[in-house]
Amino acid sequence: MKRKLVGGAAILLLIVGALFASSWSAGANLPGNDFEGNDGNIAVNTPGNVDWLTVDDPTVGVDLPTGQTDNSFGQGSKEANVNVTVVTGSIPNSKADLARFGVASQTIDDQTYLQLFWTRANQSGTVNFDFELNKLQQPDLTTAGPKTLVRSPGDLLINYALLGGSQSPTLTVFTWNGTTWADETVLGSSVSEGAISTATLTDPLIGGSVPASRFGEANINLTAAGLIDPDECEGFSSAYVKSRASGINSEIKDFIAPQHVNISNCGTIVIEKVTDPSPDPTDTAFDFTLTGGDSALNEAFSLKNGENFTAAGVQASDGYAAAETVPANWELTSFTCDDGSPVTNIDVSVGETVTCTATNTLQQGALVIHKDRKHAAAEGTDPVPHPGVSFTVSGVADPAVTDDNGVACVDGLLPGDYTVTEQVPAGYHSADAEQPYTVVNGTTCATATALEFHNTPLTDVTVSVNSQVDGGTASTIDCGDGPVATDANGDGSLTLPDLEPGTKVCEIVIDP
Repeated sequence: MKRKLVGGAAILLLIVGALFASSWSAGANLPGNDFEGNDGNIAVNTPGNVDWLTVDDPTVGVDLPTGQTDNSFGQGSKEANVNVTVVTGSIPNSKADLARFGVASQTIDDQTYLQLFWTRANQSGTVNFDFELNKLQQPDLTTAGPKTLVRSPGDLLINYALLGGSQSPTLTVFTWNGTTWADETVLGSSVSEGAISTATLTDPLIGGSVPASRFGEANINLTAAGLIDPDECEGFSSAYVKSRASGINSEIKDFIAPQHVNISNCGTIVIEKVTDPSPDPTDTAFDFTLTGGDSALNEAFSLKNGENFTAAGVQASDGYAAAETVPANWELTSFTCDDGSPVTNIDVSVGETVTCTATNTLQQGALVIHKDRKHAAAEGTDPVPHPGVSFTVSGVADPAVTDDNGVACVDGLLPGDYTVTEQVPAGYHSADAEQPYTVVNGTTCATATALEFHNTPLTDVTVSVNSQVDGGTASTIDCGDGPVATDANGDGSLTLPDLEPGTKVCEIVIDP
């Protein structure tokens, strides 16, 4: 098996022969399908079924008004032509004049079903309508001029015919071989059904009031018919409709410009990135891989918090695996898929989108500082808390300042080693104003061990002598820091600054 982009074969629907005034009788739906594609109306007949008024998200194309502004393919364009020219004003008000078309799809038990309808502006005579669905987008056909249609080998052409008076259509499939349509195969009633209207139908979806025989529909099991390979990722992204006056080799007349559709047998995987905390203060990019069993799916990508990666066109039920490379300082706390499948074996069904969310928690801790001081005048115990002291922490921009309890905290730090430096207040001494601190993952301001800082107040001591008789005595002062002699008049002093609490002994000698 291999993975392809969303898109797949092109389907061309052709209605040939007379459009009868009554449709064939509605019977059972296609096996395994609840869409009523065989009654030629738009409303649900059997409760629990689906019809055009209740189908999910149908794609509808509307033709330009009849007249000189309506566009068409010119210069004798045929169904097998790739190089065509868009012209205006060449569509007569006749059986070839289109009005509206619709396309829808369902996925049930890994089976992909295609539903479509057409309406026309006139019901006279025979007419042929070609619904073409392409895996790639067509060029802009709303403007006049030369155009190159986009087709690929393996595209499909389904011929819708009412022949020989039959009220039920015959559906025949052709394959585009790169040059023309080939390999004709009739689709049986077990994989296809269709009908035209027998009465006037009214709803905005089909363009208001549509008389009998101007509405037709079909329902096809693309998987059971072999038009989509269950082991390949195939689908359709563009649809449009054309008309012809007669057989498949006749000139194409009117068309309605292509519309975007999304019809496939593929699944989608979405990988989402979530961090705790969010937003992520580190703005980290997380690396992922998304690989798949026998599939060619092999994606490598990076996501930041809040980003996602979408892998569209994933082969259904192919068993893919998603993995994250966990960066340093992060923990992968959860990686789960919303359908319950493990990320090591993601189970994707046809048409399903599986979202897997990787949640990473940043490994963070807190740094706590406790600051106290000696203060003789304080009431209670000594030492006492020291508020208003600033500390710088390596790698942190803002300083930490102690509160009334002498505590400062910096949280949300990555685990590891930091340096804490006190801005020692004037009048104090710190024995160790710079200390290391290791932040432990998971700690908070309430649980982290505090780093202790203690300050002591300083005192200036001055000893002085003053001879009462000018020059009568000469004195020396010795406080262990060298003697000081008095001056010629017998006066002098010794100042000892920034003394920590303790006992200081000074010897004073007075010499007559």
